[in-house]
Amino acid sequence: MFLFETSQHLAARTAGASHRSSKKRTQGGRWLLAGVVWLSLAMSAWAESLQTETVEPDANAVSGSDASREAWYYGKKGLTYDPEGSTNLWIGIRLQTRFDDYPGQNSSAADLLLERDSELDLNRGRLKGGGLLGADWLDVYFEYDQPSGYLLDLRATIKLGDQLFLRMGQWKSEYNRERIDSSGKQQMTERSISNYWFAIDRQAGVGLNGRFGHGTRADSNWWLEYLSGEGRGGGWHSDSGLWLARYQWNPQGTPLPFSQSDLQRRERLLTSVAVAVVDGRTPYSRFSSDGGDQLPGITTEDNDLTQLLFETAAHWRGVSWQQELHSKRVRDRTSGQSRKMRGGYIQLGSFVNEWWQAWPRQLELAGRLSIVDPDRSLSGNTEKERTLGLNWFFNGHRNKLTLDYSWLNFEDFGDSATRNRLRLQWELSF
Repeated sequence: MFLFETSQHLAARTAGASHRSSKKRTQGGRWLLAGVVWLSLAMSAWAESLQTETVEPDANAVSGSDASREAWYYGKKGLTYDPEGSTNLWIGIRLQTRFDDYPGQNSSAADLLLERDSELDLNRGRLKGGGLLGADWLDVYFEYDQPSGYLLDLRATIKLGDQLFLRMGQWKSEYNRERIDSSGKQQMTERSISNYWFAIDRQAGVGLNGRFGHGTRADSNWWLEYLSGEGRGGGWHSDSGLWLARYQWNPQGTPLPFSQSDLQRRERLLTSVAVAVVDGRTPYSRFSSDGGDQLPGITTEDNDLTQLLFETAAHWRGVSWQQELHSKRVRDRTSGQSRKMRGGYIQLGSFVNEWWQAWPRQLELAGRLSIVDPDRSLSGNTEKERTLGLNWFFNGHRNKLTLDYSWLNFEDFGDSATRNRLRLQWELSF
C-alpha cells in the first residue's frame, strides 16, 4: 500500500490541468529540460571517460580478480550504474520534436472543422529510468514528461518465479499492442485514430503476468490486472475499478516484442495473436496520458465500461504487420442507457531494400488504415484515417526521422469533414 500511496501522491502533484495544450508550455520548462539534457550529456561523457582513463597500478591495491569493475558506463538505455551486487540502474532521456500542419486530437468531425495554425514544438520530452534495485527479483521504473509536467509511470515489478511477476504502482496497462508500443517505437508520428476511442492507457493498479509453454507451439503470455478506473494520476476510489485480462499466443515459441518495424529483418516469421477484455465501473469513458476524460457525446460520470479486443501482429524479412479490432460499450448506471462503438486499424510496413536493392537500406515505407464507428445506433457514422509514412533510421528507434501524410474523413454526430495532414518528427533517445 505504501507504493500505491506514494505513486498516487506524486502523480497527483504533477497532474496539473486535464488538457494542457502545447501552446501553454512555458519557456522556463524548456530551459529546465535543456539543463537536464546538458547534465545527462556531461554525466555520460564523464562515465565514458572512466572507462577509457588509464590508471597506474597501485602496489598496495588488491589483485585484478578482486578489483571492483567500473560502476558507471553509458549503456544502450542511457547512463547506467552497475556496481557489484544485484543493483543495475539506468537513466535516459527521450526527445520528440514534431512539425504538425494540423495539431490536435482530431476526435470528431466538429473538431476537424476547426482552423488551426501549424506547429513546430517539443511534442514529448521524457526523463525515465529504472532497473534492478538491491535484488534480482525487484525491478523499478519511472517516467516523467516535461512538456506536460506529468509523472507517467511509477511502478515496481516483483519476480515471483521464472515466469511469474507481480506489478504495483502506476503504469501503461497491457491491453492493446498499439498503446503498449512506446510512442518512440511507432511507425507513424502518432498512433491511429482508434487509439483515442479505445485506449485504457495508464492507471494505478496491481497486476500479475506470466508465460507458459515456453519455446513450444503453445507458448503464451498472459496478464491479469486490477486498475483504479480513474486514469493517470486519478488515485483510488471505492466506487470505481476495472478488471483487465489479456492472453497472447506466440505460435513460433517466442514472444513478438512490443515494438513496431522489423528492424532485425528476421529470417524466421514471428507472429502474435491476442485477445483482451476490460470490464468494470469508472467515471470516465476514455483514457489518455492526460488522465480520465469523456468521449464526444458522453457526459455521464458513473459508467459500466466493457471492452473487447482481437489483435494480430507479425515480423518477417523487414516486413511488419499489426491489426486490432475493438468493441466497446459504455453504460450509464443511472439511466441504464448504453452506447456501443467499434473500430480498429490495419498497419503494414516494409524495408523495401529487402526486396528491391535500389531502395535505401535505412528507409522504411509504411501504411495504415483506421476506421471507427463512434455510435453503432446511428447510420453513416464513420471516421476514417488513411496514412502513408516514411522512416529513416539512424540508430533504430533511438534516432530516426519520420514523415507521414494522412487523409482524414469524418462523418459523425451530424457533421461531416475532410482534411489532409502532414507531420515530420525527429525521435532521439540517449
